[in-house]
Amino acid sequence: MADALHIQQMVARARALGAGSAAPLPARAVVVDERVNLKCRVPLCASYGVNLMCPPNTPTAAESRAALARYSDTLVVQQDIPLTQAAVDEALAGGGDYEARLRESQNEFARLMSALEAEAFKTGYRFAAAFAGGDCVLCDVCAGATGEACLHPFEARPSMEAVGIDVVATAEAAGLAIELPADEHPRWTGLLLID
Repeated sequence: MADALHIQQMVARARALGAGSAAPLPARAVVVDERVNLKCRVPLCASYGVNLMCPPNTPTAAESRAALARYSDTLVVQQDIPLTQAAVDEALAGGGDYEARLRESQNEFARLMSALEAEAFKTGYRFAAAFAGGDCVLCDVCAGATGEACLHPFEARPSMEAVGIDVVATAEAAGLAIELPADEHPRWTGLLLID
């Protein structure tokens, strides 16, 4: 169990690493819902069964729920995606570098979450675990597509949704905003389990 001082230190560390916001949330308030994993299959996501950080290669909602029951504290972390609806519209019209900018933003967030996990571990939380946002895009093609081991095991993290966590409900429980659809303020949202 993390004490209040350590939680506030983790909030400050998340901000120092580039998070736009971070808020503590008791682990019991994290919302796990089997329908989240269903959305990976209906409609079928291109990363399903191919990306090592996506289902069925990740814990199920039931496994996540059981693991969360052993934790006391979490930290919900958000980082702005530096893209606007205008950039998306430009990309759809055949211009702009939307995909490259999105990928870099996603990788930056994955690095932030893995660094935050490492910080928690160094503080003494040996079961610290981080979840990033979206499918892992550290590699152009995931090694899982060819049955190989992950090339970035200390950086790659599954997303909250990959393990059945309802991102919207969990962020709202932590007092953080989620805009759906994210027209003007898109954000990556991740979760750090602390124990």
